[in-house]
Amino acid sequence: MVRVPLGRLLLEAGHISESQLRSAISHQDRWGSRIGESLVALGYVSEQAMLSALGHQLGVPHVVIGDRRIPRAIVQLVPEQIIRRRHVFPVALVTQGRRSGPLVVAVADPADVQGLDEVAFACGLDVKPVLASRADVDRAIDRHFEGLRDGNPQPIDLPPDPGPMRLVARGRKA
Repeated sequence: MVRVPLGRLLLEAGHISESQLRSAISHQDRWGSRIGESLVALGYVSEQAMLSALGHQLGVPHVVIGDRRIPRAIVQLVPEQIIRRRHVFPVALVTQGRRSGPLVVAVADPADVQGLDEVAFACGLDVKPVLASRADVDRAIDRHFEGLRDGNPQPIDLPPDPGPMRLVARGRKA
């Protein structure tokens, strides 16, 4: 099956004009960005329209995480380190009868097969990618992990006060 280029999809859908597509291609060549990023950066198309077309092109659903809170049990299925490094975010766990999985993971790049494999290996479940903007994924990561690190440090248990300390020099009491 031949994949229709993203710019052509947006042109055929009436989101951009032929001259806007040519301008975005020039921008892409000059700055080394992807065509969708160029179209958004130039203000020719909204990020949501571009992501919707990209999802259609790749056969991957497009989601907007927005301000939704994902249950902690789902987020904790993938280690925070992998979530941050791969810019992925678990959004749902599909259950089929008694069997769990797949884990639905929002990604900015559904073609990152290594990242998806790493997530699947870490959580022990099949992974189904859904497309989201990188900014949306990063906001969800920050929102769900805030306070776990910087804002609200966890208390530590200290031993009871042993009283004044004595200096010890080479095994002798000073």
